[in-house]
Amino acid sequence: MKPGRSWRSGLLGLVLSGLAMVPAQADEDVSAWLDRMSRAVDSLNYRGTLVHMRNGHVDTLRIIHRADENGIRERIYSMDGQPREILREGNQVRTLLEGNQPLIVEGRIGARLLPHLPVSQLSSPILAYRMDFAGTERVAGMNTRVIEIRPRDQFRYGHRFWLEEKTGMLLRSALLDHAGRHLQKLTFVDIELGVPISDSELAPAIEVRDAPEATMDEHSVPPPAAASELRQASWTPARLPDGFRLASVGSGVSAEGRPFEHLLFSDGLTSFSVYVEEAGGGQASERIDAIGPVHVYTGMVEQNRVTVVGEVPPATVALIAQQLQRRDKSGSDR
Repeated sequence: MKPGRSWRSGLLGLVLSGLAMVPAQADEDVSAWLDRMSRAVDSLNYRGTLVHMRNGHVDTLRIIHRADENGIRERIYSMDGQPREILREGNQVRTLLEGNQPLIVEGRIGARLLPHLPVSQLSSPILAYRMDFAGTERVAGMNTRVIEIRPRDQFRYGHRFWLEEKTGMLLRSALLDHAGRHLQKLTFVDIELGVPISDSELAPAIEVRDAPEATMDEHSVPPPAAASELRQASWTPARLPDGFRLASVGSGVSAEGRPFEHLLFSDGLTSFSVYVEEAGGGQASERIDAIGPVHVYTGMVEQNRVTVVGEVPPATVALIAQQLQRRDKSGSDR
């Protein structure tokens, strides 16, 4: 995979949630609101226009989401810049990119533009975050409750969520550095909730011809199975920052035709991905690149190209790369 495209990394990065303690009752209330948000993002019908602000750059996106007895369908497309669309049907995601380097990415991919936060499945979130209510504000003409989530260590960023009071729908999210400064913001400038969505609205408007295609076979890992799944992976970090667990595992073929393994780790709010790809005789110098709040490590481990990417501080991708090791066929670390 090539995670260096800024908008794609941004999508990878715009996901997930967390918990904390500030007192216990407040914790329970905030957790309930996060659960409402997760349910609303998935179960409501809505269409709206989103503005994504990051690193001095502004993208405008349109999102159309339908949930019914046949499952979830979603279409996200750019309204400026090069045409690009993301089509979701259930767990299947198809990404279409036009331009000088057209590309199709298809498979069971865990990245979402809006977060899906199954609070009951979060692993030890209280170790990683403090959270509390931070007042009320109006967003896109609707009243919202504001939730602020602050990290307890240097391995993750803070977050602020604006949730519509009646439904819990996420109307605005902000990613915060350790000084509380905004690293990026995603906000609805208009949104219709609970509206009928037709099939034609969910059909792609662009057609990518003769484009290379990357595929991924991915499945989510529930918390009780995470440890055993990680032991079965070919590669694994010897150490993870507190609170992170394996959220999904996958494999696929890159646009260049090389197989890769993918591990997605999450603490419930923050996530990062590890890609290990056969180098095919090539080499990659060790480096960390920043695309706004997204940090990307690239390097080589045992003649394999390794990429660690996520909306996390550089210390996180560096730590994971340093700790990555191959497992032998018996499942033990080398």
